[in-house]
Amino acid sequence: MKTRNIHRRNILRGLGVGLTLPALESFSLSGFASEQVQKKTSKAKRFICVAPDYGIYPDAFFPNQSGSAYEMPETLKLMERHRSEISIFSHLDHPGVGGGHGCTRTLLNGVNAGDIQGERSRLLSLDQQIAMQIGMNTRFPALVTGSGAPISYTNAGIPVPSIPTPDRLFNLLFVDEDEQTKASQRQSLNDNASILDVLLEDSRSLKTQLSSIDRIKLDEYLTAVRETEGKLKRRNEWIDIPKPKVRAPKQDDEAAEQSGYPFDMALFYDVMVLALQTDSTRVLTYQMPGGNRMFPLEGITMGYHTLTHHGKDPEKANQIQIIDRYYFTELAKFLDKLKDSKDENGQPLLDTTIVMFGSGMGNASSHSSRDVPIMVAGGGLRHGSHHSFPKEAHSGTPLANLYVTLLNQLGIEKDQFATSEGDLNHLL
Repeated sequence: MKTRNIHRRNILRGLGVGLTLPALESFSLSGFASEQVQKKTSKAKRFICVAPDYGIYPDAFFPNQSGSAYEMPETLKLMERHRSEISIFSHLDHPGVGGGHGCTRTLLNGVNAGDIQGERSRLLSLDQQIAMQIGMNTRFPALVTGSGAPISYTNAGIPVPSIPTPDRLFNLLFVDEDEQTKASQRQSLNDNASILDVLLEDSRSLKTQLSSIDRIKLDEYLTAVRETEGKLKRRNEWIDIPKPKVRAPKQDDEAAEQSGYPFDMALFYDVMVLALQTDSTRVLTYQMPGGNRMFPLEGITMGYHTLTHHGKDPEKANQIQIIDRYYFTELAKFLDKLKDSKDENGQPLLDTTIVMFGSGMGNASSHSSRDVPIMVAGGGLRHGSHHSFPKEAHSGTPLANLYVTLLNQLGIEKDQFATSEGDLNHLL
């Protein structure tokens, strides 16, 4: 086989299975194998993203003043007790991302799936990038919860499956499987690992037929395969390690009578705190759903999606803010719990956990991706201010600039991520 004839349909074969080759003619170096692990001296050690599908009503979120003396609008005012622990950002967005429902999916990677031109690694999301650096020594390197639009993507560009309910999340974290289930898991993991061994052996003969550049590209691809094998091995090792024993969080009497979304939000947050306290994971993403559901809140008479297309109609605008205020009421309580809970070193979890609240959708009325609502809390960053950036030709500062700073705060030495053009280290 000549090198020039190698294309994506070629595979490594063994034991009746195959591993598709990467597009060698265009595969770019990602430095996947050379990424540095989190520094022991990093101030932040955990990351949480909370993402509402339809964003937040802009007029009640974005302050009119910049700096530390800004006045909080009505919805944001629910975060007043956390003023010194949060930062608000105006005029951040992802350049090149258009409007429509699809923009919600771009929050953590800054790119539309239709614009990647076959380079699926460009879909890698911030949370999964972080997990590859700081999450690999935990039972669950990263967890995605909720039932909103997918915003978390692997290095292969695959949406990460979400755990849709708080009880399933709790069971996954804290309820041990029976011996039969463990045996089945162990056999499955062992089978997968042996298949990878055979495929990697087959790759050695393939390398002799490749150019030096393509050998480098193939090595990088196989490094990712080896890391997958490592993940399988780690999962195998965790099977027989008992899960932490914690008391399941309970709803109060009033909340117990109200099931489902949005009333399960508080339970999600409770379980997420437990996950961090037990170091079961260090990376969590909570996808809050959109759709045209009827929120069972006093004053709501129309479906959620209908309300987002308010067109500044006062009645619809008032109702969408009722939903937003519910979100921020629960978010403020979540920060309270992180502040009151201690990590393994006795520090408040909020001090060592970056919490980002944001959406890939800015103005939901027009489903615009411009000026997305972003708030960051905790993580040892310098908070207390509203940062407003200049707009040029209706385009703001890349949101990915903030992501570079968050990565740095987590001890991940990167000077570029997604569409970043710098960082915000001087602000935070």
